[in-house]
Amino acid sequence: MSRAAAAARPPRARSTDEKESPWNDVFGILLLMLAAMLLLALVSYDPRDMPSWSFLALSESSGDSTHNFVGRIGALVAGHMLWLMGFAAYLLPFSMMWFGVCKLHSKMKITRAAWLGVAVMIISGAALLEVQSLLSERDHFTPLGGSGGLGFVIGGGLLKNLLGKVGATLVLGTVYLGGLFLVTGQHPLTVIHNIRLELTRWKAEREAQRLIQEKLAEEAANTIPGTVTPVPEGLRRKKKDKGAELRGDTPAATNMELPLKFDPPPPKIIDSSVSRAHEDRSDKPKLAEVWEQKRAQKMEQAPHGSLGNLTKLFKDYKLPSMELLKWPEETHRAPTDKSELLGIQATIVKALASFGISVEPGDITRGPAITRYEVRPVDGLRVSRIANLDADIARATRAERINILAPIPGKDTVGIELANSEKTIVPLRELLEDDVFVNGKSKLPVALGKDVYGKTIIGDLAAMPHLLVAGATGSGKSVCINSIITSLICRFAPDELRFIMIDPKVVEMQNYEELPHLALPVVTDPKKALLALRWVVKEMENRYQIFAQEGCRNFEAFNNRNIKRKAEADAARAARNAAAATAAPAATTVKPKTKAGVDDARVSAAFAEEAAQENAAPKTAEVGTVDGDNELRDASGTWLGDSQAPAPRKQEVVIPDTMPYIVVIVDELADLMQTAPADIEVAIARITQMARAAGIHLIVATQTPRADVITGVIKANIPTRIAFQVSSALDSRVILDRKGAENLVGKGDMLYVPPGGAQPIRS
Repeated sequence: MSRAAAAARPPRARSTDEKESPWNDVFGILLLMLAAMLLLALVSYDPRDMPSWSFLALSESSGDSTHNFVGRIGALVAGHMLWLMGFAAYLLPFSMMWFGVCKLHSKMKITRAAWLGVAVMIISGAALLEVQSLLSERDHFTPLGGSGGLGFVIGGGLLKNLLGKVGATLVLGTVYLGGLFLVTGQHPLTVIHNIRLELTRWKAEREAQRLIQEKLAEEAANTIPGTVTPVPEGLRRKKKDKGAELRGDTPAATNMELPLKFDPPPPKIIDSSVSRAHEDRSDKPKLAEVWEQKRAQKMEQAPHGSLGNLTKLFKDYKLPSMELLKWPEETHRAPTDKSELLGIQATIVKALASFGISVEPGDITRGPAITRYEVRPVDGLRVSRIANLDADIARATRAERINILAPIPGKDTVGIELANSEKTIVPLRELLEDDVFVNGKSKLPVALGKDVYGKTIIGDLAAMPHLLVAGATGSGKSVCINSIITSLICRFAPDELRFIMIDPKVVEMQNYEELPHLALPVVTDPKKALLALRWVVKEMENRYQIFAQEGCRNFEAFNNRNIKRKAEADAARAARNAAAATAAPAATTVKPKTKAGVDDARVSAAFAEEAAQENAAPKTAEVGTVDGDNELRDASGTWLGDSQAPAPRKQEVVIPDTMPYIVVIVDELADLMQTAPADIEVAIARITQMARAAGIHLIVATQTPRADVITGVIKANIPTRIAFQVSSALDSRVILDRKGAENLVGKGDMLYVPPGGAQPIRS
């Protein structure tokens, strides 16, 4: 092989990394052994062990016997080190121990700078001993004093004469610290910061232990009968200035200098996870009885014969009893361990203190699924620093997922929410029997759950006016939809509310097939779902035409109008039109007639052909059936899915006395968006934009919260949203326009954004 080829060959790479080399352990053990031997030699040094040929020997008979732990070699090395470096020689074995430990743990590489730092520390340390005259006695152990020869020459003979005692001390102290930083490999500011963190952590641990002891003592005092618990001071007046009396300050000035200082309220532990399933409700009226009385009063106030067809059909309808909803089986859950909650809160305070964040512990609230720990930051601390430490707090508390509210709306504290190890089931019956649901002012109340404080959350579908529900599979979305349907069924009769259910998954809503509230059978074919939505749009337009004819602005105004006075006016108008028709000559053209038999001269002849075609259309379809592959019929037999059907005209609309609410439920939007995304998007957008005033409300649910499913057009007019657990923050932003749903714990844990609400409510 030529020399040129050998020179061009790249150097052979080392087989192992230097930090991972097995020789590190060997070198580390050797350094520890040498350091131990050197330390033992220094500790057991005796001048009588020096041999007679050494200039440190005391006599000619020196060295005949050895007292040093390391023998003659140890005595020679220790004697010469003490003569040269004095007591600063002890720095060498301790530095070697440090290097050996670092080698064993592979944390740092021993560089020349580190050894240079050891030399700098020894020389500057010896010189400091000489300058400060420490251990300066000269004897057989240290012939040149505690500073040795180096300290005597550099410290006493050079620096002290040139800079003086103070100047030499300042220079040598700085040099000594520089050598220490070279040995440890730490930046001076880093060392100072670590020292501050350790002090803060130590103070936080002591404060947490003190709070735990006070809490336990307070709980023990409250449980002992016959004891009196002292009332905590809410106000604390600052101590009076002792020099005020000597200066002769006026009372007014003294009062201005002594303002009242308000102490924060003492932390409380609130357990709202206890279910009220087994409370005695014998003295409370049943929900069905309350709504039956309201329904009977409404029917009695209506004039005789003015009830609509639906009202007459369901006049004797009875609302379902709450006894159909069973309470969950009683579980013997262990009572809340307050010491455990306080311990977790102390861990949170300690974890924050390790990052230099000082906080005071606040209230602890245990909910059905999560526990909220409140902390109060000190003045001048940004709460965003706490919000950025969610992963570190989760590691310290060993929690699966946490959520940080920085700050809690309406409070001056930061909330840290952790999942409970044992979750409590919130029964639907408890929500429906709550006073907020029974006697609330909501027009379309729906039970959603409980928040962390145990407060029942009842939403008003009429105020929403539309709802978006999204979450991953198994997170509780279907249970939420069923709870909403059950809430409406227990509150409204079929003549007051109608459902249109679209279930592309087929199995979710089949239990409601026999429900009398259904305006149409449950639609399971995605192709027919578009026809159902188009029928809703036509029904909405039909209602707006009725409102315009009756002079009403919205659904509520129409149902609350004076029906008796309106019926008398319609009868008088019909009589006048009939008299005019008999007096006039027979018309040669066909004029459209309303179903009440009233002519209207304003109808154009252009509608005559459309009226004839509509009257000739077949009317034999059953009520509320799905006919054919792409057609739907309503109760009057109208082809609901035919987009070419003429729009209903003002003269042909039968004006009912009252209208029922219509709630449209789409259980899986993703399946519909795969069939006809553009048409579905347009239909949903049309309903959400205009249907509120017509008494039509839409609930859209999906388990695929992607941007191509929940589009911006769909979200634009659905301000009320419910998000269950999702897999990523991106999915959470699609639903809520903010992150947070990815930190939920599943099984019904949700974030609810009420209409007009700035912050989501966790329940």
